[in-house]
Amino acid sequence: MSFKNMPEVKWMAGRSSLILIFRDTAVDVVWLEQSLLGPAIRLMERVPRDEQMPELLAQQVRAAEKTPARVLVCLPRAMVMQRTLFYPAAVQNDLAQMLQFEVSRHVPLPEADRRVAFASMPLPDGKQIGVNLLAARGTEISAFLEPLTAAGIPVDEVTSLSSLLVPDADSAPTLLVLTDDTQVELVLFANGLLYDSLLVGRQSAGFCKEMLVDAARRMAVRHRELLGAEGIGRIICAGAAELPEEFRNSLETSFGLHIHPLEIPEALRPAASSFSDGPVLAEALCTAVAVPPPTLNLIERPRRTVSLSRRTLIIAGLCILLTAELLAGWLIRTVAPDVALKAVKHEMVDLKRSAAPIQSVKNQNRDLRSEIEQLDALGKTRVSVMSMLKVLSDTLPEDTYLQGITYTRGDNIQIKGRSKTPDRIPQLVQSIPFVKTIEESDIGKKDDQYFRFSLSAALRSTRNE
Repeated sequence: MSFKNMPEVKWMAGRSSLILIFRDTAVDVVWLEQSLLGPAIRLMERVPRDEQMPELLAQQVRAAEKTPARVLVCLPRAMVMQRTLFYPAAVQNDLAQMLQFEVSRHVPLPEADRRVAFASMPLPDGKQIGVNLLAARGTEISAFLEPLTAAGIPVDEVTSLSSLLVPDADSAPTLLVLTDDTQVELVLFANGLLYDSLLVGRQSAGFCKEMLVDAARRMAVRHRELLGAEGIGRIICAGAAELPEEFRNSLETSFGLHIHPLEIPEALRPAASSFSDGPVLAEALCTAVAVPPPTLNLIERPRRTVSLSRRTLIIAGLCILLTAELLAGWLIRTVAPDVALKAVKHEMVDLKRSAAPIQSVKNQNRDLRSEIEQLDALGKTRVSVMSMLKVLSDTLPEDTYLQGITYTRGDNIQIKGRSKTPDRIPQLVQSIPFVKTIEESDIGKKDDQYFRFSLSAALRSTRNE
């Protein structure tokens, strides 16, 4: 499942993100960091949702000696009212005012205690705008976040999980089934927008596979004009609790589709593979790379400064030192170039004067060295030819007699002779270290139990050796 903005991975800008997804009885915690080597997962685990959770999480943050630059909290679905609205494209500039009017009419929350967030997306026809509207009580959000802030964990963004797991507009209409210990949420996505969502309690009266399938089919029928003739094209299941097998079979049979798990973003797969011991929290990883609009935040983002780590300070100090050295070098090159050139010229003149008496001796020494090198090369040539003949004599069989050898240095060697076993000679010659390839091999007539043979082989050059 590909989510919008994932290829760019805009969160990877040298920042760290702490994602907290609150479920019925557990909390999914993922701490991501971006370095020069790529994204890394500092923490990924599912912890019990109890009173000790904020303090334990704060201890881990303090142990890391670094505060995350972004802390995102996904509230339990029961705390957030979710609604999808559609407006004409002409009201794009006045969308906030239109939503305020809609909220006052349809959201049963007092205005003084109401928090509203939204995300908009133009529909493919270009005539309408789809809006995912979220609403919650401000007092409930404050009471929910108070243990985290009291433990020293700042919270920057608060929203719902389903509002972040939005596929891109080019993907097929998707039905996402988010399972939990006590609830199941059905979420319908299409055209890059959350169209509809429904929360079903597992302990509610009449909860069964038929009820879940019927709710999903009603959701698809309700939005058939927006989904198109093909309807739902994918079904994805994710969550903290497994969906029973009979429920999965009923959904697959009803829609004629296979249910797939939620995929981890490609950019985070190498980092997530190292956490094989604990659960792979795909929803939290997908949420980390999603880039929601600022209007989807249910709280005002506080202005805070993030403390720099020791590593960042060391790198900054090294950069300052490098800048100072480059600046000093530039000043030296631009302020005193003439002085440096004159000093070099004077030194060169002095060296030439001092070296003049011994220049003739150096020339004689160079000529003598050249003659010595020529003599050494001649001696090595003779030695190499004799060693080649010895290796050739030791390699050939005892029943073989050579009658002629033609040798071209660095090129090839040709041998002629008589042998009782001429078939072995090409293979033996090929095994000699200075032989590169056998170019020609000819076996003549037999004479007194001996065969006449001739063989030509290419030699290895000095480069090949």
